[in-house]
Amino acid sequence: MLIAALLLLPAGFATARDWQVYTHSLGEQAYVADGNLHGKEHAGKRAFYLELVHSLLAELGQPAPISEVPLARGLMLVEKQPYVVLFNLSRTPERLDLVHWVGPTLQETDYLYESRRTPTGIRSLADARDLPVCILNGSSHDELLAKLGFRQLKRHTSYAGCFRMLAAGRVKLVASADAGLAQKLHEAAVASDEIQASAVSLGQDQGYIALSKSTPASEVARWQAALQSMRQSGKYQALYRRYAQ
Repeated sequence: MLIAALLLLPAGFATARDWQVYTHSLGEQAYVADGNLHGKEHAGKRAFYLELVHSLLAELGQPAPISEVPLARGLMLVEKQPYVVLFNLSRTPERLDLVHWVGPTLQETDYLYESRRTPTGIRSLADARDLPVCILNGSSHDELLAKLGFRQLKRHTSYAGCFRMLAAGRVKLVASADAGLAQKLHEAAVASDEIQASAVSLGQDQGYIALSKSTPASEVARWQAALQSMRQSGKYQALYRRYAQ
């Protein structure tokens, strides 16, 4: 009831023409249509963030175009100017009091996954360094594990392919986030009870939407309520499956 009430509050602070909405570091995950940025389906988390914010703006009754800028410029704009939205942003201690925060937009933990039938017994990254590990080619896991000196990286074009290799015994581990795991296993035709997370985490991924510090608390609450509403309705999960996976 509280979420619905917040969303019904009038958007007196900013209208569609007021908000300046920015993102950064899109790479090849977006395209331009009708002068506006949109995420490519199944392209990754940046594509998901784009469509999530488009949906949030629509939910708030404040649709606005989204522009890509370098991160440093986006930070300057959201910190110095009113009516600015910047996403996706890490909430570091240095930035904490400079803007208002909406989110998290995405929260997931990356693990090394193993076969439940033949667990590796690894307890640290050092234990896994000499084992064959399947990674998505060109992913952040690829970059991280290569830098850490992993010697048997098996690159694949899809997570489903990696999990098929794991189920077949061709690799001992797969690097993947926990978010979207069920869909990856479904695409691989691998039963969920065949796979388990090892004791080794590769870290957490968490992002936020930043709003200018001058944004009233009531407007920040409307944004947060809109995000929560999308989670509860299933829209958030549908967007994640369509664009991030």
